[in-house]
Amino acid sequence: MMNRQRLLMGATALLYSGPLLAGLGGYGWALVPVFTAIFMLWHLILRPQQWPQDAAGWMRPEAWLLLLGQGAMQVLLVAVCFGVGRGTGGVLGALPPFPVMLPIAISFLSIPLARLLWDPWKAAANDGLPEVALNPTNPAPPDPLADTAPLPPDAGSPEGFAAPAVQTTTPHHGDDSDVAPLSSPAAAATPAP
Repeated sequence: MMNRQRLLMGATALLYSGPLLAGLGGYGWALVPVFTAIFMLWHLILRPQQWPQDAAGWMRPEAWLLLLGQGAMQVLLVAVCFGVGRGTGGVLGALPPFPVMLPIAISFLSIPLARLLWDPWKAAANDGLPEVALNPTNPAPPDPLADTAPLPPDAGSPEGFAAPAVQTTTPHHGDDSDVAPLSSPAAAATPAP
């Protein structure tokens, strides 16, 4: 399982290394929309449960707000990675000669690699636990309350053990004539203070 987690982190690192390499290579800011589209595609494929699943869901304003918010966040992430790459290239004074499609291909290939390692539907069913989603042989954890039978009505405290007194009325200011105290065996056995 730890190997799969490391591979997933490596695949995600490939996603971020694309704009970093594009900035290092000295390519213009015109590639930022391309990487933003790749980042959004990654988000749509690896987190599908966060998005509407039908056309009617996309007509709601909440879906568009989510799309705009996530898009703005992805633009920011791409710009930061791109800027760090440009800054590193400027400080080093070297621009590595590689084709423009290399950083784009590296970022794009991270999507199928990460999807092969991460099952988003299995993670959503298990509250996003990576140890369950990353291990295909590990079944979902059993529900601890699934096999339990309800307690019988006479199941209470053991013989000779008095249950602690429970306050059965809520504090009320003013006239208490309309408030009836709740009755319980513990409240009946314990005198009120």
